[in-house]
Amino acid sequence: MNKIRLIGLATLVIGIIIQFTLENDAADFISGILVGVGIGLFLTGKIRKTAK
Repeated sequence: MNKIRLIGLATLVIGIIIQFTLENDAADFISGILVGVGIGLFLTGKIRKTAK
């Protein structure tokens, strides 16, 4: 696994943990953003588009 996928997996896990530990609307919002970014980074494994 490359570094970007590991970062994606870490943000995904952190987002899930925050969702279940904190009871706040802002925490739910931040948790959703972290899970979304984590899934995106974990699946693609890159940040930028490649130039053709």
